[in-house]
Amino acid sequence: MAFHSGDRNAVYVGAVTVKQGNALFRILCRMGGFPAPMANRPMRMSITSDAKGEQWHRDFDGHTLSSTVRQVSPTDVAERFGPFDVHMRPSVTEDGLEMPVSGIHLLGIPMPAFLFRGSGGRETVDKTGQITFYVSSRVWWLGCVIDYSGTLVPSSTSTLSQQG
Repeated sequence: MAFHSGDRNAVYVGAVTVKQGNALFRILCRMGGFPAPMANRPMRMSITSDAKGEQWHRDFDGHTLSSTVRQVSPTDVAERFGPFDVHMRPSVTEDGLEMPVSGIHLLGIPMPAFLFRGSGGRETVDKTGQITFYVSSRVWWLGCVIDYSGTLVPSSTSTLSQQG
């Protein structure tokens, strides 16, 4: 909860692994601003707020990706990546936070929801405050668009050895 509702000037550091699907999906990932595949590389993330919502700034080992997260309904949030708006329906679970994708819009046009079944994210936090995350985007029948996963800790408690 602190990660999503805490200090909006917080910075987190850790490590990330990024996987992508076929050539078409790699093009879509570039359109959304995502990095190329990488394994266990340093990641830095910061979150700030303004009138438009939360600005999430990720640095995947030198590749930056910024997005805007905003509330779009009482149950859904949307995160904008380039021409994509990814709608998610967050829910708190015993282990953490689940964020299944409830819809995707491309240039404002809603895509058929069944295509993205099984897409979404999951976050957990251990006793030391380390956040473990997993984000998966899939297209029905065609497979993985992008998966990325890793760990983050508040930068004030991190060391270079924790950054990958």
